[in-house]
Amino acid sequence: MGVGQLLLLVAVLVASLLQTGSGALVCYGPRVDGLRSFLEAQYVPEAGLLRAAVAAYPDNATIWVASDNLLAARALLVLGSPLAGRVLEALEGYGGGFDGAHEVLIGHRIPGVFYEAGEVVLGEVYSRSLGAVLVVKRELHCCRVMEDWGRYADLVVYRALDRLLAGDIAGAERLYELLMGMWDGRGFRDAAFDGTYESYKLALAVYLHRALAAAGSPVVEGYRGAVEECCRLLGLLQRSDGGIATHYRVDGGGAVVPVGDANVETTSITVLALYSAYPLAAGLRARLLELLQEPAGG
Repeated sequence: MGVGQLLLLVAVLVASLLQTGSGALVCYGPRVDGLRSFLEAQYVPEAGLLRAAVAAYPDNATIWVASDNLLAARALLVLGSPLAGRVLEALEGYGGGFDGAHEVLIGHRIPGVFYEAGEVVLGEVYSRSLGAVLVVKRELHCCRVMEDWGRYADLVVYRALDRLLAGDIAGAERLYELLMGMWDGRGFRDAAFDGTYESYKLALAVYLHRALAAAGSPVVEGYRGAVEECCRLLGLLQRSDGGIATHYRVDGGGAVVPVGDANVETTSITVLALYSAYPLAAGLRARLLELLQEPAGG
């Protein structure tokens, strides 16, 4: 296939995506201005990076290069914040902040296995505005392979997105159905469930849904209502400072009760899932790769 044909194919794919706008996901999620305000408030000028959380210790005294700032830099970019460039520049001193898992959310392939997460301390920085020393860390995935990764909603999404980036739409669809099998109508009840639901898994479900929809998958249509409920819940979990609470529970009357602090990771994933073009790019790439592999006239 020549360059001209390839460009035409891309144009057709984009046009097809735009034409499906009337059937797009209806997502009444968190306020965009609040998300930006929250993330910008966590910026630590002395480090050029964001601290992890507001009040919950030790995250309120920790700067995570990966995954927090890896994702926050792109979220700030999506939100039009001038801090995005500063965070991206600071990340260059840490190899970009990749950790072998979370970079799939910004369009990069990840290894074929998952490892148990650990951490490594990279240094310390004194914040004048906070009047405290913050520890700079990065999440480290190594050493012990996780054989049961399919029991965790987040890892299922990461693997599904990697399959899309490889052009394997069918494989991503199977993992999407595995993910939605963990949905209980209120949240994702996976192996990490301890009586409270994790908010960022709502956002990851929206991300994967949007990516598969962009790839032209018919599978997502049957789960539209559930994913739109994920959006609604994320809106309810946005605090007055704009951040997204990390956990929640649903009481006997059906009321959603936020639990815990808000943090940079959960808020950044919410931005990327609901308001960025990353999911669409992953889906379009998958569809393009699939079409390029089809035999002529097929």
